[in-house]
Amino acid sequence: MDSKELELLIYLITSAQGLPGEPRIYGSIRLTEAASKLCQIILEKDPQNEGVRKLAERIDRDKGKALSREEDFFGMLEEASGLLVNCM
Repeated sequence: MDSKELELLIYLITSAQGLPGEPRIYGSIRLTEAASKLCQIILEKDPQNEGVRKLAERIDRDKGKALSREEDFFGMLEEASGLLVNCM
């Protein structure tokens, strides 16, 4: 297993373990960060994948707004869901 894939797996498990008792938004934040990391893994293996590149750019542009501008964060997730079609 590639070390980046193992890092993502570790991130997912430790994030899930830490969620009980934390604010609900943290789950969305962590899943969005994991999606960003997975996009980077995919792009390392397939740098020409424009669908994933656009998805990664969209996620990364607003993923940090979850606590300060929640409406922008959830708007980004809505747009990211639409961009998934181009990743298939």
